[in-house]
Amino acid sequence: MSRMQDNFKRGTTELLVLYLLQKEEMYGYKIVQTLSQKSEGRYTLLEGSLYLLLTKMEEQGYISGRTELVGKKRIRKYYKINESGIERYNSLIKDYDEISHAVSLILDR
Repeated sequence: MSRMQDNFKRGTTELLVLYLLQKEEMYGYKIVQTLSQKSEGRYTLLEGSLYLLLTKMEEQGYISGRTELVGKKRIRKYYKINESGIERYNSLIKDYDEISHAVSLILDR
């Protein structure tokens, strides 16, 4: 992956995670799989990177998590978006739309 792609990914991950969590509660691995599946494998994310972001977003109050016992010993943490997360998503999508439109204008696309 090029450095440019890496920067784009870093800049959009929070937006995409908030979008997915508006649809349903998800645990980390499912978020990673959904991003990959919906992008036809073009958007891959390491779970470790995602968990750092999820922790940060939880601390900021954008999302909240609940743990659930899966099987006999495994605990899975499910995340859901909070009202402030919806506001954050709306702000991010507006910024994304504006910059995307500006870049398209510059590139005559």
